[in-house]
Amino acid sequence: MNPDDVGAFAVRLQRLMYKLIKTYEQCDEMCLAQFGVTSAQGYTLLALPDDADVSMNELSESMGVANSTMTRMVDQLVRKELVYRRHDEEDRRVVRVELTAQGLEVRQTLAKAQQEFLQEGLREIPAQEHAAILQAFETLTKSFAKCLEVCGSN
Repeated sequence: MNPDDVGAFAVRLQRLMYKLIKTYEQCDEMCLAQFGVTSAQGYTLLALPDDADVSMNELSESMGVANSTMTRMVDQLVRKELVYRRHDEEDRRVVRVELTAQGLEVRQTLAKAQQEFLQEGLREIPAQEHAAILQAFETLTKSFAKCLEVCGSN
């Protein structure tokens, strides 16, 4: 592919990805509004396991945010009684976070709503195109991950 074609492809792909992401975010916002949580709070709930606790550091890493940001997010979720936190029994410096019963219910309902949204949207796509779409997303993900590595090493 010549450089001009790559540039035009990049512009078109960027526009399509933006539209896809915005549509997905709008779905999330509609689903989350039912539970009185923001998108960031919803993503935090989805990052927590159903049946175990995690440390604040583990949660921050999995979400890709600073510990201070995660602390504020967890504070908000504690006030909404969706999570609780406690000090680790072996190392009191470590704070652990876990879903409350209400938080688990919200998390499961949100995950189900997201899955139903995706399934509904995917019904419009012929079954014979599924493998090609998955392959394209896998290729994009690998390619962008390589770019990230190169950018990170400079």
